[in-house]
Amino acid sequence: MEPFKDPKSGAIALGGAVLIVVGASFLIRTSGIIPARTLAFLSDVSGALVLIGLGVLLVIFSREGRMHLPPAGTRLYRSRNDKWIGGVLGGLGTYLGVDPVLLRIATIVLAVLGVGSIVIAYIVMWIIVPEEPLVPVGGPVPPSQAGV
Repeated sequence: MEPFKDPKSGAIALGGAVLIVVGASFLIRTSGIIPARTLAFLSDVSGALVLIGLGVLLVIFSREGRMHLPPAGTRLYRSRNDKWIGGVLGGLGTYLGVDPVLLRIATIVLAVLGVGSIVIAYIVMWIIVPEEPLVPVGGPVPPSQAGV
């Protein structure tokens, strides 16, 4: 029997990983292990490299069949159950058929690298995208099938 896993443990692990990356970045910048000129170059191209990497991952996932376009008529909603802040990435993951943790990691990496438009896009989606309905879109379940 598998032990119970707290759903927040993934968030804690991701937070720990982000702290490790940020701490290592500060250590490398302040210690002089890597020359300042090289660090400046890496800082200048990091956003482009992350976008290229995300594009490569999208191509790979789509070819392996792990990512698919939603069926026609499917609506994008913010998730009520799978959310850390506003449910935007949980809903987007469900809509696209992608693990929301991957979307969260990509969002955090882009935000840390200074792609500030990702934060603005998240806030705009939080405002514009409706929260998923409490009752399924097809209407309420008839009482004869409610206990099934």
